[in-house]
Amino acid sequence: MNFIFDKQGYPILDVDYQYHVLADFLSGDVQGSIFGVNEYIAACNDVSSGRIPTWSGTGNAHTVTIKKDSVNIFNEYSEEELDISSIDEFKSYLENWKKLLISNGVTE
Repeated sequence: MNFIFDKQGYPILDVDYQYHVLADFLSGDVQGSIFGVNEYIAACNDVSSGRIPTWSGTGNAHTVTIKKDSVNIFNEYSEEELDISSIDEFKSYLENWKKLLISNGVTE
């Protein structure tokens, strides 16, 4: 799993096919937005802490549902989905995406 910029300068996640829904979510919904990635990290923290029992939101193409014991990413167009086994695992993907953006000078 590699968090990189493509030849056109867009952030992408280079992954095996089994994680393509995650890659599509990050590049298509979160994109180059620090604000967006921080919103998902905050939702993870809210559920992990018990502040809220679950969180769900739909972006450009994906609905993310964060539960205490897992995270689901559902593509609204292809109807493909990915279940991630823990909030911490999902949050680590978000944090790596954020590091990638910051490494390219993104501040917002």
